[in-house]
Amino acid sequence: MDQEKREKLTDLLFELSKSQEILATPKDRAGYFRKLEEIYYNCDKDNFRHYYSDIFSTLSLINGDPTIGSLDILAQNIQTIKDGYTPKNNDENGQLIDISKEILKLYDHTNLDIARINYTTTMVGETKSELAKTKVLVEKLEVKIKDAEDHLKNVSDQNIDAVTEMAKDIKNSQKDMQKDYITILGIFAAIILAFTGQFAFSSSILENIGSSTAYRLVLIALIIGLVFFNLIWVLIDFIREICGKDISTQPKRKWNWFIVVNIILVLGIIMTCISYKFDWFKKIEPNDDTSITTTQTESIEIQDTEHILPSSPDESETDQ
Repeated sequence: MDQEKREKLTDLLFELSKSQEILATPKDRAGYFRKLEEIYYNCDKDNFRHYYSDIFSTLSLINGDPTIGSLDILAQNIQTIKDGYTPKNNDENGQLIDISKEILKLYDHTNLDIARINYTTTMVGETKSELAKTKVLVEKLEVKIKDAEDHLKNVSDQNIDAVTEMAKDIKNSQKDMQKDYITILGIFAAIILAFTGQFAFSSSILENIGSSTAYRLVLIALIIGLVFFNLIWVLIDFIREICGKDISTQPKRKWNWFIVVNIILVLGIIMTCISYKFDWFKKIEPNDDTSITTTQTESIEIQDTEHILPSSPDESETDQ
């Protein structure tokens, strides 16, 4: 019996959650008052007491499936029933049927569960919203962390590349300094060699100038000049090669001077040979007058010295 009434009450709650039009007229309201009296009223025993668990489960089904009904509509219809119910009907024994207390409890339990379900739904919605916001924040944070890691990696790579490039520059600078040192030393060596050779051969020529003819002196001087000029030129090219400079790609390399100087020296050698053949220059003979003059000057100086020096005491006594 109770199970049947529980099922009827559940079906009644489903009907009241569908639409507000079902209680639009007094006749409709009277029909639902009669249904509730049939469920709650018992002439022989105490009136039926609904189960709180049935109310909660029914309201949970309505809240979970919008096609069944709406909790707001159910709350409004229960409010209309509570406000409009007035005991009018009698039972078969002629007693007045009054279920005002049961309707009040139904109203109270229904509104309490609706409020609890709405609060839970609101909290769930807010929790979901916060979770969604948190998820978005987490995704943004992950993106920022990834960007920071990428930036840090790029900065690290750039620093490594910069250090590597700096090390290469230092090594290249050291190599360039070594090349510069070699160049400077080579230039000084070439200069010293040129001047030393020039002075040596010049001294040799000047020492033998009295016993040689003019064309021989000129010929030797030209050959020495040709040899040393080309030697210095080759030495400079060797220094350039050591320093890593390609001679063939030097646009400012003045080959014209090299060719002109060599042509002049070679022409000088040829002209000297021609002059030797035709005897354009005569052998330089020592000047006899100069030798006689020099001998006479030396004799005069010796005589003057003898007159100036005093005689010894023995020589003076002998004279006496």
